[in-house]
Amino acid sequence: MKHDLPRASPEPEPATKRLSDNLPHSLSGATFSRRSVFRSFAVTAGFLALGGGLSACGGSSQAAEGSIQTWDLFSGSDGISMRSMIANFSNESAVNVRPVTLAWGSPYYTKLAMAASSGKAPDTAIMHLSRLAGFAPGGLLEPYDLELLAEFGVREEDFAPAVWKNCHYEGQLFAVPLDTHPFVVFYNKDIAEKAGVLDSSGAISSITSAEGMLEVGRKLAKVTGKQGISFGHVLDSAQPWRLFWGLYAQTGGGYTIEVGSPAVLDTAKAAEVLTFLTQMMDGKIALKNQTYAGGIADFTSGTTGLILSGAWEMPALKGAIPNLGAMPMPTMFGTPANYADSHSYVLPRQVSEDPQRRRTAHQFVAGLIKQGQKWAEAGHIPAFLPVQETPAYQNLHPQVDYAAAGTTPVFDPPVWFSGAGTDFQNQLSQTISACFQGTLDPPAAVSSMLEIINKMLSAPNPT
Repeated sequence: MKHDLPRASPEPEPATKRLSDNLPHSLSGATFSRRSVFRSFAVTAGFLALGGGLSACGGSSQAAEGSIQTWDLFSGSDGISMRSMIANFSNESAVNVRPVTLAWGSPYYTKLAMAASSGKAPDTAIMHLSRLAGFAPGGLLEPYDLELLAEFGVREEDFAPAVWKNCHYEGQLFAVPLDTHPFVVFYNKDIAEKAGVLDSSGAISSITSAEGMLEVGRKLAKVTGKQGISFGHVLDSAQPWRLFWGLYAQTGGGYTIEVGSPAVLDTAKAAEVLTFLTQMMDGKIALKNQTYAGGIADFTSGTTGLILSGAWEMPALKGAIPNLGAMPMPTMFGTPANYADSHSYVLPRQVSEDPQRRRTAHQFVAGLIKQGQKWAEAGHIPAFLPVQETPAYQNLHPQVDYAAAGTTPVFDPPVWFSGAGTDFQNQLSQTISACFQGTLDPPAAVSSMLEIINKMLSAPNPT
């Protein structure tokens, strides 16, 4: 069945992860067992490399009465904000929360799958919404009780429809979103003003086509004397895919990426997007061989005037450029769309049902997402819409300037091997990056992408 792209990491990922020749195995389809899921995650992401058993992190069975345990993957400023939010919840509710932070990426999801498979899972955990298709079908998560959520003041109408829709599997709610973190545009307002690309409101509003983006890039380059746009992608395991997939959605191109069927993309529209991006990376508007760190450095030093990046970079960028502008990814191919992911709370499977703990877990999730203003300070868009409507958020710049991106998010295809921190993103990113650097022409890159996806679709089912 052909999909329209959904309208719905993210922390920066390590820029040194390389293309792997080994496809992930298992987790194919919706009928695999928990045991096979456990084996699959262990094999594909390096179970032995984790260096510790589940007991090292403890489980909900070890928690005291009236307390819950939650797992997350937040470090740095995100980790500080999360600890502050948890402390606020504990103070207000008298619930003892035991947070555990694990390493971002595959190790986190491997350990979460192992914990859920063995029944030693935390009461709640953070999950990228793009990973839901790898967990919910296998019975590793428990659905939310909508009545309980409503009792704690959380309802469907409190979220953007495109995000809420993607929190479901087979009609049941398996995730409650804390945020949306899209791929957006940041720019240096001082450079943009000198380039004459700001409108009367002090924003860049002239980018309504691919050629419009190129023209703005040329004008910014004249001011900097170097390039106009930063985009780091060399050896990065996700950035090329994020940029491509969001712009491909803008073309209206559909796709079929489902186990049991060959992958289908609109090859002409996919090639159109790649052709535009290679034109942008001509060495004058943007470099064709820039790394993630290099792109950040060039933008913050004024070597470029605009950067294509994730909302999670906002704190660092604003720290370097006080007069920082931002906006959703401009609509260059006809349809508004922003690549995005969402940090969401899930309920890992428990061995035995404990109604009180389950109730407390719902209370905790509701209490955390209502603190979206604090979370927004790190650049994330609060998923809980009542937070976005407050004067405090409306005065939070530049975050509020790209908040509209949360209404047109585009997630990864909902298939078991996709999502944040996966080899799916990594392999496709290496192919797209090769196109940017001139090793593959756009049509050849699209063919290579389909070949990679089809290989993953044909990977053996662990059951």
